Amino acid sequence: MHSLIRPRLFVAAALLLVVLAVAPEQLSSAKADGQRERPAGSDTRSLILGSKDTAQPENIEQFLTAVTEDVDTYWTRVFEDSGLPEPRVGFTGIPAGQTAASACGDESGTLGDSAAAYCPGEDTIYISQKFATDIYNGSLDHVLPGSSQGYGRTIGDFSVAYIVAHEYGHEVQDELGLFQEYGQQLPTMAFELQADCYAGTWAKSAYDENRLEDGDVQEALDAALAVGDFDESNPGHHGTPEQREEAWNSGFETGDPSSCSEYLDQAGLGGST
Repeated sequence: MHSLIRPRLFVAAALLLVVLAVAPEQLSSAKADGQRERPAGSDTRSLILGSKDTAQPENIEQFLTAVTEDVDTYWTRVFEDSGLPEPRVGFTGIPAGQTAASACGDESGTLGDSAAAYCPGEDTIYISQKFATDIYNGSLDHVLPGSSQGYGRTIGDFSVAYIVAHEYGHEVQDELGLFQEYGQQLPTMAFELQADCYAGTWAKSAYDENRLEDGDVQEALDAALAVGDFDESNPGHHGTPEQREEAWNSGFETGDPSSCSEYLDQAGLGGST
């Protein structure tokens, strides 16, 4: 396993958590050039979580927990190989129709059915079970900025896994102190694309372990397209569909988290990639 990040970007391993009053990320973004066709024979069967001998989740609540644990296992290994302490993060799956109190919530201080967020101040990932279900069954295809304009689609278990892995990518950034060090210098998009890239490296590890099913990679690429946006004047701009698709695919192709530093570099940190 490669080092997690290049030495130039290494902040202290034992860092203080950054308390940020950030709006909950809802993976809303906007458009790309042409919707990809799903490969012939692709379906929405489940990827294998844990190992082939492990009991697989039977509902969305179990699935969200299992994916989070799977991603956590990957990053624990990466951190260990890089000489870093084990990452620590909380996870809350919000039941449909319910809310969770959070510093990253709305004006009432809660997150609800549209939540898909990592809250740095609480070091917790929040995913709404309804949001995940709507991603899985394709209900949000005409709601997300990208897919509403004909870019990508969100359907299947790996679309949901992409979202969970993306949010865990923000936890990795927090663990490394990147928010604390560069949060005031770099645009939101830089961190969003890096989180997409990190999600791709996890997917590559699952692929290398023969745990992906036919169509999983395409589901992730389609989901990345579906959540892209073109509102570049918005400080919360997450990146265009093309940029988000490229970032996830870059992480998947390299399988090396250190390669994901390029998204901070390109945004203004300088140096070579």
